Amino acid sequence: MLINYNDSIVNLTCSILKHFGAEYEHSTLKEIDELLDDEYNNIVVLLFDGMGIDAIQHHLLEDGFFRKNLIKEYSSVFPPTTTAATTSLESGLTPLEHGWLGWSLYFHEINKIVDAFTNMEKDKEIQAADYPIAKRYIPYRSVYEKIKDAGNANAYSVSHFGSNRIETFDELTEEIKRLCKISERKYIYGYWEYPDYLMHEHGCYSQLVTESMKEIEDKVEMMCKELRDTLVIITADHGHSNLTHYVLSDYPKLLSMLRRPTSIEPRATAFYIKEEYLDDFPSEFYKHFHNEFILYSREEVIKKNIFGTGIMHPRFEEFIGDYLAIAIKDKGIVYSHKSAQFLSHHAGLTEKEIRIPLIAISKHL
Repeated sequence: MLINYNDSIVNLTCSILKHFGAEYEHSTLKEIDELLDDEYNNIVVLLFDGMGIDAIQHHLLEDGFFRKNLIKEYSSVFPPTTTAATTSLESGLTPLEHGWLGWSLYFHEINKIVDAFTNMEKDKEIQAADYPIAKRYIPYRSVYEKIKDAGNANAYSVSHFGSNRIETFDELTEEIKRLCKISERKYIYGYWEYPDYLMHEHGCYSQLVTESMKEIEDKVEMMCKELRDTLVIITADHGHSNLTHYVLSDYPKLLSMLRRPTSIEPRATAFYIKEEYLDDFPSEFYKHFHNEFILYSREEVIKKNIFGTGIMHPRFEEFIGDYLAIAIKDKGIVYSHKSAQFLSHHAGLTEKEIRIPLIAISKHL
């Protein structure tokens, strides 16, 4: 299943940019455009990490607040993972365009694979540099800048690392309520790292996840009751799938073909191959991993527009390596036994990971 880049989280942002008279690069979502035809002082987007369609159907009641306000299902981006998807939401660009392809990316300037959001070396508990590497080498113009530059509204980000920083979920909802009372027209983006955090640690169908999602749903419903002149849009960056992992260090012949460790994600894995093994790598890969992954060459990845359409980021070809392995079953690939092996993960090409909810609550005067 490939992403529909005309019905994705990218297009949600483009609808919002269009509404505020800001520049946008892709088509918009008809359903959101129609909602935005009504004028609101506040447009709020709440993103819950990992809360895909599969999660809300499993953990939340059909007549509960989220599911009864569900407009439709739509697509994340590829890979369906936080780094790529939230950057698409915060830029209005596809991963092909913005370059933040996944959790770990190779930067030739320092010859290291870096966890883009945390600035840590992959599989190590040390900072990769004394400056934010990804922000320096793959910057992008944010939705907040675009909206402010259009001159019609203000824009805020409410999260642990946004323009308006919070620590708890109660602080997040209180800050959104506070901002909504300001008389200016505005866009507010709120991000919360649950249920993703719990899914990684306990599996995507854990009772702990159910309890967390029900608490989130209840608190959002209470928040919405206090809002006026506001459109609240609720979505996710990706869904989740329980899995087990292959460890590359257990396959010495495959490992000997690599010129550096793997990168991007365990379910969307970039391989950098020594020149003498470029032709032999696919057969050796499939010998061990069979039909659990699709292996694409760099050229095939580009031709198939897997990461989206638009102007290719200048770092894109370097980031995807010589081959890209995409998970289509319940497996991931990690480099060594030092690598994290979560009980549940994402970034593969399954419906559970790709399909996300588009929920909307309209609060007029």
